[in-house]
Amino acid sequence: MDKLTIKNLEIKKKFIEVECIEVDGKEIILTRVLHGDINNYLTHVDCKTCGMEFKKQFTHSKICNACWNKDEYDKFYAKPLARTDYKGMIYDQHTDKYFQDLDDVIEYYEEDEISLDNAMLLTTVESSFNHIDIEQIASEEVHEDWDPSDELLTKIDEFNEFLNTQRTRTFFPCDTRLDISSFSKSESEVQDA
Repeated sequence: MDKLTIKNLEIKKKFIEVECIEVDGKEIILTRVLHGDINNYLTHVDCKTCGMEFKKQFTHSKICNACWNKDEYDKFYAKPLARTDYKGMIYDQHTDKYFQDLDDVIEYYEEDEISLDNAMLLTTVESSFNHIDIEQIASEEVHEDWDPSDELLTKIDEFNEFLNTQRTRTFFPCDTRLDISSFSKSESEVQDA
C-alpha cells in the first residue's frame, strides 16, 4: 500500500442516500456510513504531541511511539516509590511480565539483551477470595421473613475465616514503583571489581 497522509488524499463531495427521521423540527440521520472516517485509510499522520509525521501502527493512532513511550515513562516516574525493603512479586510494565524478585528481573533482561534502564517495575498485591454472606446464598430461595439459624451464620463465618487462609496466587500491579538503580549499580560495581 502506498503512503497515505491527510495531505495527499483528495476529499471529494459525493451524494449518498440516507435514511433520516425528523424530531422537533431537526433531521436526524439514521444511516451509518461504513468506513466513513478518513483515519481508517491514513497510513501516516502528524503526531498530536510533537507534530512529526509517523507511520500508524493502529487505525486510531494519534501520537508517535517516541511520544507515547515518553508519556508512559513520565506517568511511571510520577508514581510513589516503594519501600526499599519490599519483598514480593514484581510486575514489569515494560515487558508485561511478573517476576519473583529483582534477581529474576535482571536475569530476564540479560537473557533478552534488554537494557535494564527500560524496566518499569511495580509492586504487586495478591488478590483474595471474596467472602460470602447470607444474602448471596439465600436471596431468592427463602421467604422475606426468614431468619437464618445461628448455626448457619457460624458456618458462614467459619468458611470466611477459612477463605482468609487460602492464597489465590494471582497478583495485580500496584501504583508504587521500585527503584532498582542502586541495586543495578551495586551489581555492576561488583562485576567491575
